[in-house]
Amino acid sequence: MINNSFKYIIFTLFAIALYSCNTNTIYHKYQPVSDDRWYREDTLYFFISDSLKTGVYNTEIGIRHTEDYPYKDLWLSVVTPNNDKADTIHIYMANDRGNWNSSGSTGGYFQYSVPANDFNCLSKNDSIIKICHIMNDNPLIGITDIGLRITRK
Repeated sequence: MINNSFKYIIFTLFAIALYSCNTNTIYHKYQPVSDDRWYREDTLYFFISDSLKTGVYNTEIGIRHTEDYPYKDLWLSVVTPNNDKADTIHIYMANDRGNWNSSGSTGGYFQYSVPANDFNCLSKNDSIIKICHIMNDNPLIGITDIGLRITRK
């Protein structure tokens, strides 16, 4: 027989899990970079559902990399629909001492999430967001995945 304090702990954990699943996220996807070698011409395309309602949304760019990544920062070009020019995003991945600024490491992999410019969805045809790197190295090594997260404002 399970005692009442144990039931309370299980119920609390279950409630926390349910609450944490309730987010404003409407799109969240990572795309792998081939063999951890990202060529400048290898643009990553994120296809958003055409059922997305018109409006302005928050966006975040996610980066996963290994210790092989040779720089402390990363420059990305992000093209969203209805934008005359690409947005340039500068991400600081390591501090001045060379320590990674990541939100965690698992088996030599690091992960970041940084805010990007808002995504303004004006019509159902606004469904593709493109991301590429604009670093000098070609290919850029050590980047394993790039992600995009779109949330309601």
